[in-house]
Amino acid sequence: MNSLRKVCSLFLLLAVMVFQVHATDFPDHLKDASKLTAKVYKKVKPNVLLCILPHNAESGVSGDVIGKVIPGNRARTYLCEYTLPTNDILTVPFTTPDFQWLDVNHGQLASWLTSFASVEKSDNGKPYFVLRHHEHNPEHAPAICVQTTAQKGFEFGYETMSDDGQKSCSNFVGATYPSPFFNATEAVTDGCTGETFSPDCHQCNGDGCSPFRCSAFTTWDQCPKGSHQCDYEVCASHFCTNKPICEWDK
Repeated sequence: MNSLRKVCSLFLLLAVMVFQVHATDFPDHLKDASKLTAKVYKKVKPNVLLCILPHNAESGVSGDVIGKVIPGNRARTYLCEYTLPTNDILTVPFTTPDFQWLDVNHGQLASWLTSFASVEKSDNGKPYFVLRHHEHNPEHAPAICVQTTAQKGFEFGYETMSDDGQKSCSNFVGATYPSPFFNATEAVTDGCTGETFSPDCHQCNGDGCSPFRCSAFTTWDQCPKGSHQCDYEVCASHFCTNKPICEWDK
């Protein structure tokens, strides 16, 4: 975690996310709306693409307003559906054809966030990523945050703060980048009641599950004959394959 916080001093990623884009730094991931074709839109599913609004002095849009990409009213057209948070309350949604969209998959986003974003903890102890640009104006929209869950993957929203100063990632905008490492069938387990163990992992290091001990290429053996999988462990904040937990048959 300390290494993550050291890396957080590098604000290149944050600059990208709040529309301070340098073409030579991150040229291929934020793209204009005109480059989102029907073929591309179909290819990126099941991702619900994040869209970012450009700065607009007249409307007051600050450049760190985000939303989700939705199909337009005409075929092969797309809109950014967004809301403007006011006092941590989301208003009715608006749409605009003027946006940029984030063209990444779950693995690219995981690498991006762990390298450059800050890590915060909500009041319930759940960690989340926050993209708090050093020039962020508190009068504009709250900082962009990213929550990760096994069921959804990465989900974009806004950081909020309660009256007692507790921060959290909420007010989600509907933009999600699903995790390929969550297998719904793995969640259907009976629970462990006896002696447990995990099978061998491959392309892993150490426990094969904690940060820097696993990757997207890590695989696990099946529970051996005479045992069954009774549970699983979510590894490295959902960046790696779930670690099976086995117990011997009774």
